[in-house]
This record gives sequence, C-alpha cells and structure tokens, in this order.
Amino acid sequence: MPKTITAIITGVITLVIGMVLATTVNTQAATLGSAANIGSFTGTQNIGDLIPLVYISAILLLGVSLIGIGGGGLAGFGPLGNGGR
Repeated sequence: MPKTITAIITGVITLVIGMVLATTVNTQAATLGSAANIGSFTGTQNIGDLIPLVYISAILLLGVSLIGIGGGGLAGFGPLGNGGR
C-alpha cells in the first residue's frame, strides 16, 4: 500500500514541477534561433519549435503513468497490485 501512495504522490509532484518549468522551456525555445544565429535555417527553427511539445509530452507521460500505476496498485492490479486478490 505505501508503494502505491508513493507512486501517486510522485506522479502529482512530477506534473506540478514539470508544468511550472514549462514556461522556462517555452521561453528558452523561443529565443533558440536568435541566440545561436541559426534562424536562417528553416529546418532548425522548426526543430526548435518542437522542443516545448516534446518536453510537455514527456512530463505528461511520466506523471500520468506514475499516477496510473499507483491507482492500479490501489485497485489490486498492475505491478504494484496483489494480482487482483
């Protein structure tokens, strides 16, 4: 039981910290092209635009997965459950 609660709390903390840092990632990604003098290459700017999307996707995947694993464990399923008994 403590492992499941820990997984849920860790998932929530991951989501909160990740979303707070998302503004910093967005700001840094917006200034990427001008700061490195690579704005003339269209492909580089397009890749720079994907950075916030990949960051937010990774944070959401990690946080929601941890919450799901913990929730499944509380229900008795998954890697933290007792096999549904």
